[in-house]
Amino acid sequence: MTTITKDRYGRSLEEVRELREKVEAANLEAKANWGDPAWHKEMAAIITETILWGFEHENLLNLMSNVSYPAFDDRQTISEVRGLKAFWIARGGYIEASHMHREVLEIPRDSIGFHVQEETDKVLVNFAETQADLINLGIQRLDAEVNLRFLRLMQAAIPSSSASYIHGSGLSLPALDAAILAVRDASRQRVVTIVGRETMTGQIITKLTANSTFPGFIPETNKEVIDQGILGHYRGAQIVTMIDYLDAYDNPFFPANELYVIAKDASQFAFWGGLQAKEFEELDNWYWHYLARKDFGGVIHRPERIRRVVDDSILPSLGALNDII
Repeated sequence: MTTITKDRYGRSLEEVRELREKVEAANLEAKANWGDPAWHKEMAAIITETILWGFEHENLLNLMSNVSYPAFDDRQTISEVRGLKAFWIARGGYIEASHMHREVLEIPRDSIGFHVQEETDKVLVNFAETQADLINLGIQRLDAEVNLRFLRLMQAAIPSSSASYIHGSGLSLPALDAAILAVRDASRQRVVTIVGRETMTGQIITKLTANSTFPGFIPETNKEVIDQGILGHYRGAQIVTMIDYLDAYDNPFFPANELYVIAKDASQFAFWGGLQAKEFEELDNWYWHYLARKDFGGVIHRPERIRRVVDDSILPSLGALNDII
């Protein structure tokens, strides 16, 4: 007879037992302290801190853009100084004066948030599970919406009529190479990222490892790429594969047929202050609420440092279950 010592998540029976005890303890604590305002305030602070930490840990925006974290009441701007000239002159000759001027662009600011409402009885039945679901979904929704805002700005900056819009059937490595070179040449920081869903980034691996004869990799490297699906960089550009985030209606945020080549200094984004949150139970009803919001904004001020690559042979709305390279 075979003895099962691990659950489907790879946890030992002892780990499962400890986890169950922690869940039961959290549920008992919630039932015992539900009427204590101080306990509610403490729980709200813990949930808020965990969501914020998870969001900042998971968010990929720092890899693709310059990101700042000003205080809640600060203004955030992008400025460039221009106008100063240098002249060749004869020894002792007059140096013509030039005038400097500063161009300033203020980053627009919006708020993003979510509001959870649930019956008090359902929360008290399993407070630990409700808390875990709230934290996980809160992180996912914030992360997805921020990445969606970034995507929409890139699509607006590089419409289909732009010279930076590259399309065709399948991913062309020569076209991708040209995009990387053009973006890096236009950039001042020269930090370039390739970002897309697996439907697009996976094609890079497929193209490079076709028949395992690509001269840029030794056989051992080819094998590692094929076995593990890992390709951290291509021509000096880091590759970021976006998670196929789904909205509340299971619709994917990021198009399956788009790939972006982005210089980090093409855009500037900012997160103001921390995560503002509150948690409460209605005084005249039996509903529990948790609300959280965060101020966020950004601009793409150098669209010439971005290339948008579109594969016409893939449907934009291809879902995660249908993503096959």
